[in-house]
Amino acid sequence: MEVEFTVLSDCREGLLRELGNLIIQSGFSLLRQRISILDGGVELWLRVTGREERLLDLEERLGSHPMVLSFESEHQVASNSPSSTPALIPPRRIPHPVGRSLKEGVCSAPAVGQVEAELPALAKEYPRIFPRLLSMRNKLPDGQKGASMEFAGRRLGGWVCKRDYALGGRLDLGSALKQIALPALRKLLPADLKGHSLRIKNNPLCMPGSRCRNGDFFCGFLQGILQESGVEGQVTVREVCCRSDGAEDCIFEVVS
Repeated sequence: MEVEFTVLSDCREGLLRELGNLIIQSGFSLLRQRISILDGGVELWLRVTGREERLLDLEERLGSHPMVLSFESEHQVASNSPSSTPALIPPRRIPHPVGRSLKEGVCSAPAVGQVEAELPALAKEYPRIFPRLLSMRNKLPDGQKGASMEFAGRRLGGWVCKRDYALGGRLDLGSALKQIALPALRKLLPADLKGHSLRIKNNPLCMPGSRCRNGDFFCGFLQGILQESGVEGQVTVREVCCRSDGAEDCIFEVVS
């Protein structure tokens, strides 16, 4: 089958390389591409070919990539019949988890290969993942730590939701937070929920006095869980309080 993707990003440098590698890793081949410059960002059009049963995996990886603000996809199932017509799927728009906009001009690509290499061990050691996360973060280039930890969180959060909380139906945001996100967090650290805000106690990734927020992993983790749970609409996760700033706990606000 052939698939066309239209990707919106706020970062041109390295975008085609990153997504090209992602496409290959998902078992597809890149046929052609076209890039257009927008006000503060870019629109990348891609045409790829591969096996139909691998499409959902490709879309999941594309939707969870930190350089992708949103994407739309259209696919055609190959057929030898001259009367066949393209089979279209509705456009998918995947929001970025930390609420970036094109005009903000933030561009920090994750070290995808380095993170992917750690994911099997993280899955094996789950939920005792913090020693490995801290070790991985220390090895990451300074300019890629935040984006890479967020990417790791999204990949792990999606995996946890699939493994432990596949309900087979859609939930509203409040139900997904209560039934999926909160129990998943509590397997890692003490946590509680108030409205749409999740409080995490004793977060070892954010140490008091460090003066540097390190909530990227949990922003990604919650985004991955909520995206995989099938919550309708756009969901954004932000860290609004952090131990690193002197707060007692780390608090993450989820808005839609």
